[in-house]
Amino acid sequence: MLNLKSKLTDYTESEFFRFLQEFYEDTDTNALPDDEFDDYISTLAKHFTEVVNHPKGNALIFHPSTCGINDSSEAVIQELKRWYTEQGLPCFKD
Repeated sequence: MLNLKSKLTDYTESEFFRFLQEFYEDTDTNALPDDEFDDYISTLAKHFTEVVNHPKGNALIFHPSTCGINDSSEAVIQELKRWYTEQGLPCFKD
């Protein structure tokens, strides 16, 4: 399980990439029973929405094509960096 932080700026880019990998890659959590896995992913999706101020929210993960990005952790990171820079806001700790 991951150590969730209270703000996006508390994460380094590589830490947030690892967080996003839970949505995209086979990880140890995939061995959880279906209900537990669904709860885990729901918790992560809620956390994403809480720490990311992007107007598209978790659609960046679950509906990337509607956001104009590829379906990958890398694309989410790039979009967050682009949007936060455009807004003049800090993004990741590093």
